[in-house]
Amino acid sequence: MADAATNEPRITGSVPLYKSVEPLNRQKHAAYGVNSVKEPFGFLRDWHFVPAIAAEFGVASGSFPIVFLGERKMPVLVMGLRQGSNLFITEDGNFEQDHYVPAYVRRYPFVSAANPGEQPSTVCIDVDAEFVTDKNPQQPFFDENGEPTDYTKQAVDFVSAFERDAQITEAFVKRLVDLDLLEKKEIKVANPQDPDNPVTVADYFGVSPEKLQALPDDKIAELHKSHDLSVIHAHLISLQRWERIMRRVAMAATEDQAAQS
Repeated sequence: MADAATNEPRITGSVPLYKSVEPLNRQKHAAYGVNSVKEPFGFLRDWHFVPAIAAEFGVASGSFPIVFLGERKMPVLVMGLRQGSNLFITEDGNFEQDHYVPAYVRRYPFVSAANPGEQPSTVCIDVDAEFVTDKNPQQPFFDENGEPTDYTKQAVDFVSAFERDAQITEAFVKRLVDLDLLEKKEIKVANPQDPDNPVTVADYFGVSPEKLQALPDDKIAELHKSHDLSVIHAHLISLQRWERIMRRVAMAATEDQAAQS
């Protein structure tokens, strides 16, 4: 684990889920660790999507739509239609049973931060995470000798593996872009006030089945050999999960109306 200097400045940025990220340091965070909390996944309630890695497309496709967002075409797992509404977090702050918990979520409150010109990346923690504490933690980050505990070692290994998978995913997205396989897509719903003009509730990038089918045989063979083809198919299958998202949005709206009545 790269041990950051005690005077390392606090890292800033708009990283989903993370609020106050600091490089993990054995002196500064000697008393820190994590506790169990009443709502273990409450931190995810306000996030309707999280970044995804290609390695989890297959298993995640059974639970969520997997789409690509923004100029970077970042792959994400969709868990709702709007900020502040995650449809897979229960009222008691748990992740809904029988659905896949994303690697990005399981990594929290740890994260890696690249140091220009330095290897490896620095492992950081969100010190404002609800379950991170410096008051007699149940799972301390460091032992009495200032060495990382088994809990921390496992977390660091997971962060390192996630970082490698994230780099693999970036390369995968680049190949999709280079092959011009991504196209803009929309999810529309009926507009009761104007039936001829449905409302767009989501727009994203997705693989075009037509463009994929039109690729020459040698390119298809390359995609198959690199395992990209199976990842693409998982993405396409996942788009069927939009029906689940829309059904849950409708149910939530009905419940809200009933509660207000």
